[in-house]
Amino acid sequence: MNDLEKVLDQLVAGEEDKAKETFHNMVVQQSRDEFNKLQPQDAPQDQPVQEAADRSALLAWYNKYNKYMGNNGDKLADGFFEAYLDTGILTDATETNEFAKAVDDVFGGDRYKAEEELFGNEDLRKKHLPITHAMHDEFEKIMGLPVGATSPEDMEDNVTKAARILGDEVVGFSLED
Repeated sequence: MNDLEKVLDQLVAGEEDKAKETFHNMVVQQSRDEFNKLQPQDAPQDQPVQEAADRSALLAWYNKYNKYMGNNGDKLADGFFEAYLDTGILTDATETNEFAKAVDDVFGGDRYKAEEELFGNEDLRKKHLPITHAMHDEFEKIMGLPVGATSPEDMEDNVTKAARILGDEVVGFSLED
């Protein structure tokens, strides 16, 4: 029995909460499967990019993560730039399905608590936001930053640098010097 059939059976049986959980798990798994398809099959997963701020590596990163939807309604990589260069709202740089699942399933629908906990604890972020976490880690590797140890100020500076490297034709806006 596939997951969709399981959801239908649970709905028919009146188990709406179980059906909702199964559906969320199905969506998150599909997101993970799509993410894994984007990973080079023969490339070591934790090998840092040798040349910091390589435009081709940044462009590959940008295109890879723009296949996902960000929590603010933008494509995910676009939301990443928005979060660090405009809004300051980190959920703009969060994959929408995994964030919604974490809010509902882990934090009982309390969005404020979810934001506070997920962005204050790397282990929780890694567990519940795997696509988002991987996007940030890969960005830090490309930019030659210490993965997981980058301060918000350094991150903002490096996102600005990345936006300049990619150019306004890619990120959709220009940065004044």
